[in-house]
Amino acid sequence: MQRLRKRDAQAATRTETHGVLVAVGGNTLDEAVIRAATMEVKGTKRPLYAVHVIEIPWTEPVDNAPSVEEVIHADTILENATAVASKYGHKLEPELLQARTAGAAIVDEAAARDCSLILLGLPYKREHMEFCLGDTIPYVLEHSPVEVWVIRGVPDSP
Repeated sequence: MQRLRKRDAQAATRTETHGVLVAVGGNTLDEAVIRAATMEVKGTKRPLYAVHVIEIPWTEPVDNAPSVEEVIHADTILENATAVASKYGHKLEPELLQARTAGAAIVDEAAARDCSLILLGLPYKREHMEFCLGDTIPYVLEHSPVEVWVIRGVPDSP
C-alpha cells in the first residue's frame, strides 16, 4: 500500500484513538455510510477518516503513478465525502491510497489509525443473476480485527 499524499503533521501526532474508518467508492451509498459514521462518533472526540483506494493491476508495478483522471476522480470522491460529513457537523480526514487490492488497504489503514470500526457501502448488484458481494467486502469481513458495518443498497427496480 502506498499513500498518494503525506498525512499532515497534526493528524500524525493526534493522541485520540479508536477512530472510525469509512471506505468511499464514489457510489450512491457513500452518503449513507458517512451519515452512519457521523452518528456513531456524535458526542465523542473519536476521529472520522475516509479512504478511497486506487487499485493497481498486478501486471503493473505497485508504485506506478495512477493516471491523472483516476486521481481527479478520487479527489472528487473524497471532497464529496468531506462535504457530506461537514453537512452532518463533523470533520472528516480524507486519505487517498494506492494498493493492489482495496480490501487489504482498508484493513491496513484501519489498523494504522487505531480504528475500532470500519464502515462500507455495498451497492445492490447482480452478476449472472446472482447477488454479488465483490472482492473487497468479503476480504474486509474476514481479515478485519475490528467491527465492520456494511450498508447494503436497495435492489434496482425490475
